[in-house]
Amino acid sequence: MYFNCHYTSRFREIAICAVYAAVGFGLAFVLSTYVLFGVVVQGYSMYSTIPPQSRVYGLRVPFMRGQHARGDIVIMTSPVPQRFSEPAIKRIVGLPGEEIATINGIVHINGTPFDEGYLTESIQGDFASITIPCGHFFVMGDNRNNSRDSRYWGPICASTIIGRIFMHR
Repeated sequence: MYFNCHYTSRFREIAICAVYAAVGFGLAFVLSTYVLFGVVVQGYSMYSTIPPQSRVYGLRVPFMRGQHARGDIVIMTSPVPQRFSEPAIKRIVGLPGEEIATINGIVHINGTPFDEGYLTESIQGDFASITIPCGHFFVMGDNRNNSRDSRYWGPICASTIIGRIFMHR
């Protein structure tokens, strides 16, 4: 039987390209499903740090290095799923075991004023001191006067955090 070498090498090139494409699509699927995420911000609670309709990208919890830290912007499941089904994006302000309060529009952690240079306006209204339970975080939106956050729902459980935002545009 006679085979034309031209057709055999062409078939091989197509097969190799198909394998690379399948591996690429598979890798992209695994990364986007289990490692990374991208979401479009719907609300104003993180304005002006992250304006509405911005796209944010993050790393899912199992792949994050280190623990959650004060200042991290995280995405979490809705703390009030009966009212809002969409995940929420907030900044971690208080850590487990800390005492947090707002006095004269300034967040105090363990009795010390906390400098939040990313805020564009002072907080209207104070909230009484609470101690954050073990395994929980106190989260707030950067647009403090237009944000439903831990001041309303209380500290969030660490298990509700989906991931940490590392980029937005």
